[in-house]
Amino acid sequence: MKNILCPVSSERFNENIPRLIGLFVVILLIAYVILNIWLIPAFLLFDFYLRGFGKGKYSLLLKLAVALNSKFHFKGKLIDKAPKMFAARLGFVFTFLIVAFQLLGFALLSNSIAFALIVFAGLECVANFCVGCLVFTWFVKPSMQ
Repeated sequence: MKNILCPVSSERFNENIPRLIGLFVVILLIAYVILNIWLIPAFLLFDFYLRGFGKGKYSLLLKLAVALNSKFHFKGKLIDKAPKMFAARLGFVFTFLIVAFQLLGFALLSNSIAFALIVFAGLECVANFCVGCLVFTWFVKPSMQ
């Protein structure tokens, strides 16, 4: 795992923020799968867009994570923001597919993609493991060389 590469930026923030957001994503997607309400992944689509494309200050999930982190004084080291923005862009693609397939009547396919995103967000939340970094290492970085 030491060979995993991530995008890099000079912006940094507390590592607990994306972990809390991962928890929120897991909870919301489980609610979507159980309740079958397409507005849940539509909300996530919008929130992933905000966080992935430089409008994070408007993200409700980011604001909630920052507030909880401040309230409970979770300790965490500062990490690079770029890998999390890349992961949010991947989350945007996944939630776009979830919403599109749901609206087109392919509920099973929509739920399957939701389960994959639940696993990815769960890994971020529980193990502090970013699947986006694997995607960047295996697919994006080689195409840049």
